[in-house]
Amino acid sequence: MIKEEQKTFRFEVKVKLREGILDPQGATTFKVLRRLNYNVESVRFGKSIELDIKEDSYETAKDKAKEIAYKILTNPVLEDFEIIDLNRK
Repeated sequence: MIKEEQKTFRFEVKVKLREGILDPQGATTFKVLRRLNYNVESVRFGKSIELDIKEDSYETAKDKAKEIAYKILTNPVLEDFEIIDLNRK
């Protein structure tokens, strides 16, 4: 049940493959860019998810964002994630 005094906090979850994990989409894009004479050193794909979380405090909301990212949005064996605060921008 959502309490009336709760605030909404916004976070971005940036997800990318862990170092050493093959990124076929990145490798293919890299080859195409090099073939087109773009001087890129590497290409890695990831995903970005925005979460609006209702909680009593910023700290609790950020903890929930981390929990959601770890348990639901990522595969911890293959992916790393970063939580970015979108509240102070």
